[in-house]
Amino acid sequence: MASHATPGASRPTSVGDTTVLDPSRRAWLPGLAPGRHRRPAPGAPMAPPAQGLVRLSFASGQHAIVTGNGLVGREPLPDPGETFRHILAIPDVSRSLSKTHLEFGFDEGGLWVRDRWSANGSVLVTTTQAPLPLEAGRRYRAKIGSRVLLSTVEMGIERVDGSSTGSGRPPITR
Repeated sequence: MASHATPGASRPTSVGDTTVLDPSRRAWLPGLAPGRHRRPAPGAPMAPPAQGLVRLSFASGQHAIVTGNGLVGREPLPDPGETFRHILAIPDVSRSLSKTHLEFGFDEGGLWVRDRWSANGSVLVTTTQAPLPLEAGRRYRAKIGSRVLLSTVEMGIERVDGSSTGSGRPPITR
């Protein structure tokens, strides 16, 4: 995916209704290969977004109400020095889901997601734009009603009361 900001820009940019956060920042520390993802502990606030509590739901029937940052994968494991409030291990017999596939968190704008250099990628799906492949290491705004495809595993983003789960359509496949 091409960068949507001029070098040195620090303001979020918008692609359709999906905000790409910090598009000009390097996704890794100098000297580390892009396949490595060591970073300092995230500084995201631990409070839920203004729109209320968020539930991440999976086609397997698993779900989690999230109130802070976290990791999703087959066997998610933080890097040394990282701290997460939620570690969501999702069974995947096909092994298309990476051990640590996706990171999520909250900031003043709501929920964001970031692919953690997964082998099979992540795609953000909304009701108002074409599916957007996530560039590893970049944060993307994930609004209520959106879905994230973690390879072949679907993650829905809902309000806890379930009142805004998207269009009510069947699960997305790719």
